[in-house]
Amino acid sequence: MNSFWAKKTENNGRLFWLPLSQHLEDTANVIGLLWEHWLSQGQKELIIDEVGNEELAKNLTQLLGFSHDIGKLTASFQTKKSFHQSDDLDARLLEKLETANFSGILSLNLTNANRSLHALAGQALLESYGVNQSFSSIVGGHHGKPVDNEKIVRTQLKSYPANYFQEEKETHPIHQKWEVCQKEIFDTGLAKFGFKDAQAIPEFSQSICVILEGLLIMADWIASNEAYFPLIDLDDDGSTINQEVRLENGFKAWFKTRLWQPEPTLEVTELYKKRFSFAPRDMQEKLSTAIENSRQPGIIIVEAPMGVGKTEAALVAVEQLAFKTGRSGMFFGLPTQATSNGIFSRVNTWLESITEDSQQNQSLKLLHGKATLNDKFDNISKAQGIEIDEGIGGSVVTNEWFQGRKTGILDDFIVGTVDQFLLSALKQKHLALRHLGLSKKVVVIDEVHAYDAYMGQFLYQAIRWMGAYGVPVIILSATLPGARREALVKSYMLGSGKKWRDTVKPDDLATKETYPLITYSDVGEVKQVTVFKKQKNKQVSINKLNDDALIDLLESSLSDGGVAGIIINTVKRAQAIYQIVSEKFGEENVELLHSSFIATHRIKKEKQLMADIGRDAIRPDKKIVIGTQVIEQSLDIDFDILVTDLAPMDLLLQRIGRLHRHDILRPKKLEKPAVYVLGTSDDFEFESGSKVVYGDYLLMRTQYYLPKQISIPSDISCLVQKVYSEDELALGEDYQKAKEAQTSMLAKKEGSAKTFRLEKPNARSKKNIIGWLNNANPDDSEEKGNAQVRDSADCIEVVVVAKSEDGITLIGDEALLDVSKDAKRMATHTLRLPMALTARWSIDDTIRDLETYNRKYLFDWQEQMWLKGTLGIVFDNNKQFVLNGYLLTYDEALGLMYEKEEENG
Repeated sequence: MNSFWAKKTENNGRLFWLPLSQHLEDTANVIGLLWEHWLSQGQKELIIDEVGNEELAKNLTQLLGFSHDIGKLTASFQTKKSFHQSDDLDARLLEKLETANFSGILSLNLTNANRSLHALAGQALLESYGVNQSFSSIVGGHHGKPVDNEKIVRTQLKSYPANYFQEEKETHPIHQKWEVCQKEIFDTGLAKFGFKDAQAIPEFSQSICVILEGLLIMADWIASNEAYFPLIDLDDDGSTINQEVRLENGFKAWFKTRLWQPEPTLEVTELYKKRFSFAPRDMQEKLSTAIENSRQPGIIIVEAPMGVGKTEAALVAVEQLAFKTGRSGMFFGLPTQATSNGIFSRVNTWLESITEDSQQNQSLKLLHGKATLNDKFDNISKAQGIEIDEGIGGSVVTNEWFQGRKTGILDDFIVGTVDQFLLSALKQKHLALRHLGLSKKVVVIDEVHAYDAYMGQFLYQAIRWMGAYGVPVIILSATLPGARREALVKSYMLGSGKKWRDTVKPDDLATKETYPLITYSDVGEVKQVTVFKKQKNKQVSINKLNDDALIDLLESSLSDGGVAGIIINTVKRAQAIYQIVSEKFGEENVELLHSSFIATHRIKKEKQLMADIGRDAIRPDKKIVIGTQVIEQSLDIDFDILVTDLAPMDLLLQRIGRLHRHDILRPKKLEKPAVYVLGTSDDFEFESGSKVVYGDYLLMRTQYYLPKQISIPSDISCLVQKVYSEDELALGEDYQKAKEAQTSMLAKKEGSAKTFRLEKPNARSKKNIIGWLNNANPDDSEEKGNAQVRDSADCIEVVVVAKSEDGITLIGDEALLDVSKDAKRMATHTLRLPMALTARWSIDDTIRDLETYNRKYLFDWQEQMWLKGTLGIVFDNNKQFVLNGYLLTYDEALGLMYEKEEENG
């Protein structure tokens, strides 16, 4: 059996290989150690519950590891050319087979070898032995994508016998010799792991198939890493390898942090004081009590005002839920990179407290496209290898094995953009790894109100799969429509195998206006916490304002000083208003913030804003801050007076959450909170940019229900429910047209989402993953996947620098750049291109122009690690650049502006 190869390479003239039997041994051993030291107790129990007992469950995973590459023991694989086209290596290995009496293999030429790739071949062989499809489909899919239909497998051996057995005739001695060797490998595995025959391998549900598929891929990748499990000299047959030492050395080189096994949590007041140095507030205490009293908590939705400590409540809930459900990590998802960055340091502080208690390292990862450029993440210590059983002092570390694009989600504690969660519902290669990583954790999704109808389709399906795994999910929102509340809970319950009609639930689940509100599932029941201490209301006056009255309002309101916030729906409109306001009040008193600034400039602006008008800030005498939606998301800033474009009610309330946020002394004129709403219209002729962003329907309903005074927080829920309810309003023909357009748009989004969206788990009691990724998203890149789950025009970010007399500089910095030394700094200076250049009708031309420009002028950038794969542009001395028919102009005060070239003459 030591004549068959699994891996081969030539390195500096030396020939190396790894016998197939050794790779199967390595993978079985690694997957066994992953079962012992990496899988969470909750994941193990899912598998154990279906197959019977822990010994059988572990043996099953090891048999998968031992059988996964049985398809390499075929003529089509053994005659495969080496990756580096080493003729000598290929010939030497075929000679081994000739010597082992596989006569003619040296000259074998298979015309259809690629029709029997080894993962598929493995599935076909296993099924020919009577192995069930639960098991065989995992082997067939272990390279990232299961087969699309049963027929592909069923016809393999009859259609391509030479691929498997070298000789087509079953009576031929060489055909029979291949059969004997293949079956011998399988029988060896059965005996080694305690299975009497193929029929003794248990069947299991589709959701268990997915977890085991992920675990097998993970084990295979570790066992295939030559830094951990090296290849051997070609003249070595592997018979003298000390298996115990090889496994110990290999796994220790990979193993960096031990499993987080939460202890019973402290009494809630003690826990809050220990983690955050304050006693829990009413909502926080009620949430902890609800979890403590539940038998089998599942999904938890917390609806509560801005600034009451939902983040801390969620982190304590993670500890409680992890202990109750056997989870060993956390995924914390937020709408944007900026909000993820903002919460990362708070999670890091919380995790440091946990590591002090447990006296062991825990690995923390920031997971989004620019994570490596985040200084706080970059400064966390890199994990060192540890002995499995040794005691170590606890600290927060990063594990570099989990830095890969597809392995990142496997890390233990993750803060990232919500895309990383939504992608679990997108058909993509290696999706099982994402499910493996998430099923190990407690999942927290923050600011759910920020996700639109299209993203909701992926969100509901991802949550349904979490229900199938019994993963606790915490949903946080300040302004959640009741229909969405019900849809989230229903998705989870259906995923967990409960029938919605049999679920015990409140009759008013979708219409309840109580606020704050905690909704949670416990076994087959949906419960709610509705009684909270009465909160002090803030009375906010709501006033309609025309654009041309804005300057007068600011002049009169800020005559004695104060901080005004102006939140606008589009970047172009925000820039135009900034120019008018700054001309009147002086640039030193006016700040602009939106998404079309260079990333580093935006971060600097956000930090300055927090320093000027954040919590405990020394506030300026007078300041006007103009911004877009970036201001309504997670920036803990405080305005004395607020002006805002009309927006859907839930987002309007988010903006109002930035008004009189902290208990501070204010100018006398601004002691009472007041909001001024721009863009209202009696005949529903809304500002064009607002219509594009939000649509007429929600703007009409918001305007209709907008009162002259809002009590915060008691009015929040009832106003949101009114706007998002489906009651009829007598607003005439324009309203009916807007409603029809909204209905059509939502149906179109749902249909569009379904194209690449994963099917529901365990459909029709399916017990395999055949067809699981049928019609998968053809583009496997994370960037395209992120765009797919967000329904936005593909976001193109470019690295930007400016031309100077002697070279290139960063914009706003006169120091000359050396690409070889300054590549990392340059990589942080990214700029998002406007939608005019990235819409579906323009994106291909934009990318073509950028690639042509980069090949011609910036080819040396691709030699730098930090710039490899990026696209760059060099602004001229006027900070201008022409791209795909548009003149781009960058201004440090205004950000990126653009106009069609012909408009410039």
